[in-house]
Amino acid sequence: MFRILIFALIVLINFVLQATFFPHIAIMAVTPDTAMVLIVSYAILRGEIEGAIFGFCAGLVQDILGGVVIGFFALLGFLTGYLCGKPFRDFFKDNFFLPFLVVVVVAFVYQFVVYVATTMFVHADFWFYFRTIIFPKTIYTASFSVPIYVFVHFVNKRLEKSEGVKREI
Repeated sequence: MFRILIFALIVLINFVLQATFFPHIAIMAVTPDTAMVLIVSYAILRGEIEGAIFGFCAGLVQDILGGVVIGFFALLGFLTGYLCGKPFRDFFKDNFFLPFLVVVVVAFVYQFVVYVATTMFVHADFWFYFRTIIFPKTIYTASFSVPIYVFVHFVNKRLEKSEGVKREI
């Protein structure tokens, strides 16, 4: 229960920062997608089931606070959490390079899916969108991946210690 409260607070703080602070540090009108990095980090550390639930909840908050259609980002978060948690059962959790690579790949795919979904019924120039949104957002999001992973890893380790149980996935 304490874990749920802590990570719910982290998600809410993240969205407050995305709405208030991150627009001030935008580069080329692009802000980092730290919610997606939180989902990937949590899924890598806790596995596919908890990652999917966390991704769904974080995506639902994103839908409620600024989404056009309720459920789109919840579905993306769910799939991201599940797919990122699945292959990392035997992953050394103190390795920070692999989460960086995973965030780069996931951020690219995530932004591509958002492009396809938002321009499904409208003709939009893909290469323009790629140069102005997908590529810069992927790079900017990836630059936040290691600090966020380190933070989530630290919080997870402290929670496991306070729970008295080492999680075996």
